[in-house]
Parts: sequence; structure tokens; C-alpha cells
Amino acid sequence: MDEAQFQDLVDRHGEDLTLWPAAVRVAAEALLLQSERARSILETAVRLREALAAGPSVRAPAGLAARIVALAEDDADKPSPTGKPSSSLRPGS
Repeated sequence: MDEAQFQDLVDRHGEDLTLWPAAVRVAAEALLLQSERARSILETAVRLREALAAGPSVRAPAGLAARIVALAEDDADKPSPTGKPSSSLRPGS
């Protein structure tokens, strides 16, 4: 494993290696023993997680999901540029 692969895995799985798939965790732990860059990548991810956790909790406004669905349904009823109704947002399509 190289640092680029390690960065990708940190981005996808997070900074807690115990939650990583075993097949890549062993290689990641070996890389951490020999690579200052890998340790820096992991430390940056830990600090980012801590900063995000320390910030205020943000909640979506009430009714946001319903408004998004309503807009999507409205767009689905409009004809596409080809003149045919769009079915990409309809259930079962």
C-alpha cells in the first residue's frame, strides 16, 4: 500500500482503522509504522473529525425533504426537451 491508497482508504473508511476491512487494515498498519506521510494523513483525519464533532449541530429546516420531493415530482411531470414526459423520477422507473 502506498500513501495515495492510504489517503483514499482514510477518505472512504474514516480515521478509525478498527472499522476498516481486515484485508486493508493490516497493510495500513504496516504503512503507518514506516511512513511519516501516512501518519500525517491519519492525524489530519483525526483532527478534522474532532473539529466537526466540536461544531454546532446543524439540522435541516422543517419540511425540506417534502419540498424536495414535491419539486422532483413537479419536474417529472414537465416534458423533456424531446417533448416526452420525464419518467426518471417516477417510482418504478
